[in-house]
Amino acid sequence: MHKELESNFFLLVKSDKDKAFQLVFDAYWQALYNQAYRKVQCKDIAQDLVQDAFISLWDKIELLDVEKSVLAYLYAILRNKTLKLYEKNEVRMKYALSVTAQEIPADQYSQNLLLEKELTAIINDEVAKMPSRMREIYLLKKDDERSIKQIASDLSLSEQTIKNQLQMAYQRLRTRVKDYDSSLALLAIFIAKNL
Repeated sequence: MHKELESNFFLLVKSDKDKAFQLVFDAYWQALYNQAYRKVQCKDIAQDLVQDAFISLWDKIELLDVEKSVLAYLYAILRNKTLKLYEKNEVRMKYALSVTAQEIPADQYSQNLLLEKELTAIINDEVAKMPSRMREIYLLKKDDERSIKQIASDLSLSEQTIKNQLQMAYQRLRTRVKDYDSSLALLAIFIAKNL
């Protein structure tokens, strides 16, 4: 179905750019939104990311290679925009933490240290509850700072299996922290990445 749709898309681009765009928008919007939502866990941000991906498609629609997949192109754009969002958020978090650490009176600073210890304990507890293979993969990534490729090679598993296990581990951690206190989710994610 995708091949036929994409063939029609490339034929339509030459005669009716708007109709070609609408064709792929209608066909692929939901799949892209689902992918974006899985990554960011926020409806509004996921919608914005998908909208940005389609805007990029619109801007380059006449330049697309007929040998390439439009869906693959959209997924690549979405992945890049998601990564840029994560990078921006990480920079903002580091800045907020550095500014906050400088401006917090001693009592609040001590309170934050206790909170950080408590969140670290919650994360460590959840890591201990993970299935053994998931825990092993998570710890190789976080403690040993190994790449997905290295872990896959060491454990004789596919890179996709490693990615899936890490994604499930991160989801477990996010869920556990949300159950604890949703206002602490960003702090906990930051701590989990740096453990």
